[in-house]
Amino acid sequence: MVLVSLFVSSPDTHSERRLDTSLTDKLTPITGIAPQYQVLRVYRSSEGSELLATLSDEHRTLEEYGVAEWNNIRVENTDPNARPGEFSDLSAVEKFELTPEEYASRSDTVLAHLKANKLGRFAPVPTNLTQPPPPPSSAPAEVAPGARCEVISGEGGMAKRGTVRFVGIAEIGKGGVWVGVELDEPTGKGDGSVEGKTYFKCRPLHAIFVRPEKVTIGDFPEEDLMADDNDEI
Repeated sequence: MVLVSLFVSSPDTHSERRLDTSLTDKLTPITGIAPQYQVLRVYRSSEGSELLATLSDEHRTLEEYGVAEWNNIRVENTDPNARPGEFSDLSAVEKFELTPEEYASRSDTVLAHLKANKLGRFAPVPTNLTQPPPPPSSAPAEVAPGARCEVISGEGGMAKRGTVRFVGIAEIGKGGVWVGVELDEPTGKGDGSVEGKTYFKCRPLHAIFVRPEKVTIGDFPEEDLMADDNDEI
C-alpha cells in the first residue's frame, strides 16, 4: 500500500493527511460530508488555484489520476441541506465576556493567582534592579580647598597626591558634589575646566575631578619623583 501526503480541504475543514491510493469512504470522517454529496477536485497546492483533476471515477486510484505529494484535494459539498460554516463560523457563538473590573474582582483567575503568589508583575523587585543611589549632595568637612590629599582614580586604582582646589556642586556627569584636585604630577585630565566651565585653574594635565569618597585627606607631602635615591645614605 502506497501512502501519499496530501492536504484535504472542505468548506469547514482543512488538514494534512496520509492517504493510500484508494479514497472509498475515507474522506467522510475527515470532512463530515457523505460520499454521495462529495465532489472531489485536485489542486497543485493548498494555496494555489491550478486544477489538476476532478476525481469523478471512484474506481480509479489517486496514482492513476496522477496525484502527487502535497497536492490538495478539495471536497465540495452538494448536500442541499448543508449549511456552510455551521461548525467553523464563530460569529453566532454566544461568548462569555467580563469587563476589566469584573475580571479583577474574581478570585478564580490567572490574575488572582499571580497576585496571591506575588508572581509576574506582582513579584518583588530585586534590590539589584532598583534605581542607583543619587549622586552625593555633600562632602566631609575635612575635604576643603587647600587640604593635601590622595586620590584613588579609576585608572588602575593608583593613589595620586595633590591639593584640593574645589568642593561643590558641579555640572559633571550626573551632577551632585565633586571634588576638584590639583595633582602634583601631570597625570590628570585637564586644567580645572570641564565642558567649558572653569572650577579652578592649574597647569594642563594636573586637574582631576572625583567623588568625595575617592579623596583621603592627610599629611601627604609633595613627592619629588626626580629625586635620586643615591642622594640619601
